[in-house]
Amino acid sequence: MPGDKVYLVIWYKEGAPTPIYSFDARGKSFDQARHWADEQTLGGRAYFRFTDDPAKLTVESVKDEDGGVYRCRVDFKKSPTRNTKVNLTVLIPPESLSIIDEKGTTVQHYIIGPYNEGSTVEITCIAMGGRPTPRVTWWQENALLDDSFETISDKRVRNVLRLERLERRHLNTVYTCQASNNNLVAPISSAVTLDMNLRPLSVRLKGQNDPLSADNTYELVCEVLGARPEPVITWWKGSIPLKNTRERSSPDKNITTSTLTFVPTLRDSGKYLSCRAGVPLIADSAIEDGWRLNIHHVPIVTLELGSNLNASTIREGVDVYFECNIKSNPWVYKVSWRHNGKTLFNNASAGTIVSNQSLVLQSVTRSRAGIYTCVGSNQEGDGESNPVNLDVKFAPVCRAGQQKVYGVARQEAAKILCELEANPKDVSFLWKFNNTSEAIDIQQSHFVADRARSVATYTPMTELDYGTLLCWGRNELGHQRHPCVFHIIPAGRPDPVHNCSILNQTAESLHVECTEGFDGGLPQHFVMEVFDAQTHALVSNVTNRTPVFTVGGLESGLGFVISVYAANGKGRSDAVPLHAYTLKAAEKRTGIYYYRFLNHSIGPDTSNGKNASVTQGTILHITPILAVLVGVVAALVLVAVVIVVVMRLRGHDDDEGDEDDEAMRNGGTGGVVGVRGTRKGAPQTATHCTNGPDEKAPGQTLGKDICDGTDPDEKNPDIIPQNNDTDYQDADEKAFEKLNNTSTRMYETLPHIHPLNNHLDSSYDSVNVMNIPKMVEDITYAELALPKAHTVYAPPVSRRQEPTVYAQIDVSKKVPPPMECGGLSQPQQLLLHHQHPPMMHPQNQLHMHLHQPHHPRPEDDEPPSVETPLMSNHRESTVPVTVLPPDQCRGSYPQGQRVVSATRF
Repeated sequence: MPGDKVYLVIWYKEGAPTPIYSFDARGKSFDQARHWADEQTLGGRAYFRFTDDPAKLTVESVKDEDGGVYRCRVDFKKSPTRNTKVNLTVLIPPESLSIIDEKGTTVQHYIIGPYNEGSTVEITCIAMGGRPTPRVTWWQENALLDDSFETISDKRVRNVLRLERLERRHLNTVYTCQASNNNLVAPISSAVTLDMNLRPLSVRLKGQNDPLSADNTYELVCEVLGARPEPVITWWKGSIPLKNTRERSSPDKNITTSTLTFVPTLRDSGKYLSCRAGVPLIADSAIEDGWRLNIHHVPIVTLELGSNLNASTIREGVDVYFECNIKSNPWVYKVSWRHNGKTLFNNASAGTIVSNQSLVLQSVTRSRAGIYTCVGSNQEGDGESNPVNLDVKFAPVCRAGQQKVYGVARQEAAKILCELEANPKDVSFLWKFNNTSEAIDIQQSHFVADRARSVATYTPMTELDYGTLLCWGRNELGHQRHPCVFHIIPAGRPDPVHNCSILNQTAESLHVECTEGFDGGLPQHFVMEVFDAQTHALVSNVTNRTPVFTVGGLESGLGFVISVYAANGKGRSDAVPLHAYTLKAAEKRTGIYYYRFLNHSIGPDTSNGKNASVTQGTILHITPILAVLVGVVAALVLVAVVIVVVMRLRGHDDDEGDEDDEAMRNGGTGGVVGVRGTRKGAPQTATHCTNGPDEKAPGQTLGKDICDGTDPDEKNPDIIPQNNDTDYQDADEKAFEKLNNTSTRMYETLPHIHPLNNHLDSSYDSVNVMNIPKMVEDITYAELALPKAHTVYAPPVSRRQEPTVYAQIDVSKKVPPPMECGGLSQPQQLLLHHQHPPMMHPQNQLHMHLHQPHHPRPEDDEPPSVETPLMSNHRESTVPVTVLPPDQCRGSYPQGQRVVSATRF
């Protein structure tokens, strides 16, 4: 009606005495209306929604007791009250499902089984609760399997699923049971998975049935497919089960492999080896696979003597044969024979005959005794037979390798061992002593015997007791033909070692090997002593039974003196010295370099009269800056040396040689004989010249270096030019060339020098000689100048181009008393030797006396000769020059007079 309005809404439930819900809008708007609900009936689950059209009472979480007839009363402002009834029907779904196997057991974990393959299965599903009665069905995925159900009691409905003759495809199939009594809510369901036991599909031995080698290890694999659960796999050799197996399954459990470790033997050949697999839960499910074994093996060989031979009665000279029996798979391709491990070959000339599986030895000797075996060879290897010992009986003989020499001192008892080879070894011995005069039997009380060994005790008392001991033996086969000989010698020290070599030198060790000498008749040992080469301190001492030594722990980079000697009970041998050194250890340095400088000290070697150099090595540590400075200084010195040499070469007077040549042709006057020498640690002696300042003669040219004060070392004869160019010769060499190349030389007769006077004849200028020092062995080279106005005619001498010529001055011999007459003794002669002409004209003979102070010398003091460093290899010609009259050959030389012999090469 117009202007009408709802004032009050009240809900009633049939059977409830009071309202269960009210909506009061009196004097208020709907938004401000008051809601009320009965807590016992609705419990706060109801709410009136006045805004809906039509308005609704909403009840949440409906329960079974909420069902019934509800009445709605509405009071209006003007209109009369209205009442409306609503019937609420509450549907109750099934409460739960239960799946039970044929045994009545509830299925746990949603897996049913396992059931054997081929069996029949009944699965029961029971739904409990629900109103109205639920409908129970079985499903496989989306396919309905069974919808037949039955009510067994109030609120219990059952459906039984029957599966007949289970197959492999049923494994792990999921079956679902559903229960539903309306279309408003989804049905409840429960699923189970079917588990099954499956028999194996196949069993197979993997690989091929190849022959197996006896006593080798094999791994045989058996593969089983499709068994569930994992099958039980067994291995059989015939009817005998085999162990030592291991199993492995694939991740899906569908393939199972079993590995057998198998060592076949010869007896297994022909047997059946099988692998058997089955599932114990399934009757008659086992299947197998196997191989017939073919076993290859090394030949089995047995050896025996010929049937008509007696092994205990074989003696030298008889024939022996062996028989070899073989069992082999595959058959042997070769049969060989061995004697003491060495292969025998067919040799009829030596009495060895090999024929298939037989061996014949003709006329056996004791060397044929020993172990014999037969060897059969096939693809599997070599099979050696049992050893057969050939025991050849023979008379005693000496055992090789015995000590034959015994060093024994007088009244020393020596044990002489005599060892024989005999079969049988029961030997009786006989000893004898033999020397150059007699042979004596040794009494049995002086030796003992033990089967084939005998030891004689022998004591030499005098020199006649040294000689030879002879030892004989005898057994049942006869007497020893040749005795064993032992030499008894006086004991002494061993001989020194020899052939010593240093085979290996490292930074800290040395290895030395020598060859031993005679041991002196006694056991010897060897000793090596190592000394420091600088301090002579003992560094190591090594003793060995053989002369082979290795010493370690030495300091690197040092020199050592090694002494090796042998020693026995009588003393030690002479030591053999060796010199060795250890290698320097590798070093890493930064900015430091190592140089070895050699400091040379030049001086005469008094042992052979030649100049020698003494070298001393020092190690300097040079930094890069110092190295640069040393290089600069060396360059400056080199430049200075070059300048001096150039100036010297340009300073020679080229005309001087021509003037000297002219003077020699016309006959010069005056003369100088000069001897110059150098001696280590002693100054040079001066040369006195007799020519006036205006005189010029060939002697001045020859003696220029001595008379003009020039340093003699500037023309050291050790600097030897290799050509004949006069530009590179000093004045001495030029003069010699001109002197020898002159076609006709005229020299007057040299002055006679009386042996009793120390001066020349008054009519001649005196010959002045430099002071020859006492140590005449220090003289290294000499210069000769002829006196003036004394010429000797000499025929022309043809000369070839020759290298620089040197002279030898022989002062090595003492001056003997002069001969009675007829010439001078050898030291009084000045001998001119020339390398080209085989003879010299007598007019070229020359003799001179050199005046010098005489220093008394002991009779046994012979000064060594002084020789030039180079000698000509041409034939020499020596011509003595005798100028003294026979009436002056008597007497002795006066005080201070010496004689020098010069030989020119």
